[in-house]
Amino acid sequence: MTTTQFSRKEIVLAYVKILRLVNGLVSGVAAAFGVVLSFPDGIILTTADYVSVALVVVAGMFVSCQAMIFNDIADREEDAINAPHRPIPMGKISVKAAKIYGYIFVGLALGTALAIDIYRNLYGLSVATVIIFGGSLVLYDFKLKKLGFWGNLTIGINVLALFLYGSLHTFIVYQKGFAWIPIVVGVAAGAGNVGREIIKGLPDIEGDRAAGIRTLAVKFGPQKTAIIASSFLWILISGGFTAMILGLNYLASEIVGYILILPIATFISIRILINQKPKWAYTTKEILLILYLVFLLLFIVDKIIFLAIRG
Repeated sequence: MTTTQFSRKEIVLAYVKILRLVNGLVSGVAAAFGVVLSFPDGIILTTADYVSVALVVVAGMFVSCQAMIFNDIADREEDAINAPHRPIPMGKISVKAAKIYGYIFVGLALGTALAIDIYRNLYGLSVATVIIFGGSLVLYDFKLKKLGFWGNLTIGINVLALFLYGSLHTFIVYQKGFAWIPIVVGVAAGAGNVGREIIKGLPDIEGDRAAGIRTLAVKFGPQKTAIIASSFLWILISGGFTAMILGLNYLASEIVGYILILPIATFISIRILINQKPKWAYTTKEILLILYLVFLLLFIVDKIIFLAIRG
């Protein structure tokens, strides 16, 4: 197929779809979570704080977007089997156009990171993070993904790095002690993302095997893979629970966390042991993404309200 066979609206939607904006929002919010949860109690938030948090979210989104684009370029052969509806296999976006599109987002991510560093005097922290984070994701897309579990682990480490960046960002700005609670959440989120990546391999066994990608699902089959994935989800649940007990003492977030988020995550970790069918695996990975986003946003908003009231 060629792009001339599709309407302008279909092409535009394809360029939006390939970005997987929810993933990008989660990445940006994860970094912002580290920034906001590290704010020292008792400070009065200024316009500079709000602007820098917004820029951090945007930078994280841009890095994720470029990674999603290059992921689809790298996966175009297996996607022709596993996900033929995606823009590149369908012919809505050519490989050449996708590469240009990806490089545009690389530039946007670096530009935004540079703006953050200049605005908050961060000595290149944001730019370095974008280079390391973005570079490792592209390396994952083209090389590490084929290693299966070790590629999954790379994603988990990158997720942790986002939370670490947020804590370092605020520490450099305020010089009032390094906040460790975001790191606890980051470890939990990183483990949860490893579990999510393992689950993503369940529906793609046929295409991944043909492409020589050694996912745990290809190596061990659905049942054993589900057990391994579930164990990482339990680390996510335990870490989230621990973080709420130790330091995330904000009423609205704790209520939602205890009665909604953690129970749903627990259900998913058990359900995947029973059902590894492609439809449920896809559903699981999407639910986990939404849970991450809701959890992080709730605590960001709660912390900002807490500081505003105390201020």
